Amino acid sequence: MRILHRQAGFTISELMISLGLGVALISGAVNIFVQNNRSALQDEQISIMMDNGRFVSRLLSRELAMAGFWGKYLDVATISQHASVSVGTDCGNGIDDWAMELQGLELQPDVSIVDVAANFQCLPALRFVAGSDVLAVKRVADSETADGDVQTGQLYLRTNGAGAQMYLGGGSGTPPVLGGTETNWAYLPSIFYLRDYSVTVGDGLPTLCRAYLNTGATPSMTNQCLVDGIEDLQIELGVDDDRDFIADYYTDSPSTSELTDAVSARIYILARSISEVPNYTNDKTYLLGTRVVAAANDGFYRRVFSTTVVLRNPSNLAGIGT
Repeated sequence: MRILHRQAGFTISELMISLGLGVALISGAVNIFVQNNRSALQDEQISIMMDNGRFVSRLLSRELAMAGFWGKYLDVATISQHASVSVGTDCGNGIDDWAMELQGLELQPDVSIVDVAANFQCLPALRFVAGSDVLAVKRVADSETADGDVQTGQLYLRTNGAGAQMYLGGGSGTPPVLGGTETNWAYLPSIFYLRDYSVTVGDGLPTLCRAYLNTGATPSMTNQCLVDGIEDLQIELGVDDDRDFIADYYTDSPSTSELTDAVSARIYILARSISEVPNYTNDKTYLLGTRVVAAANDGFYRRVFSTTVVLRNPSNLAGIGT
């Protein structure tokens, strides 16, 4: 007797249900993958922004705390220059020298392109971020340099506590003889400013840069960019009116007398992510001291970093000494 076997398999309904479940599972997996990628991108951009903001805050805090430091010498107004001192490209206004004018701290608030071109000729004025501050700091290194370690082409302050002289290390810049116990301190003037691009003009990535005095037979002011994604920089100085070493008020445009009486500084930094984040719109307004930064309504994350710094050498900030 022949036995007939019925064919087995999926019905159309079962097949459709299976396909539907498969599509749902695949869609869910793809959605999780996309969300994870987006989350990873957000985390990466926020992490870079936070690191950059913290670094700039520490860097400028250190520079401000050291502003007007002249080693073991206090009377900056009596520092002389050795015959070996010669500066190539300077950064003044075209009339007055800047690099060797020993004013410990200079603050140019809310600067325009015209201001930069007029006052700091070594800076790229046309690429400057208008409205941000320019911070100029003059000081020596935080530790002395032994005579045997003096670097050729580096400017040094040599002092015995009673007198001081700037000289160029190496070559004709033999350390001047002052008598007594003499020490050498590397001279480190810097100007910090914001440029509107990072690597290529027009890339739209604002960057913290500095101009510094390089080494050579005739040291020159040279530009170097440090940190990407810094959109704004504002600084206020705390002025001590009654000589109790406590700031009585803060100003973002100090006069010469206020600079002499400055005992602290507030630093405000607006950092942003390097790249825009998809499906994110930043509609926030930011406050940097007295400056209000309107919402950009773009896809960049932003964060304000602020800190207060004690100025350790107030009597030297205006370059008049004690």
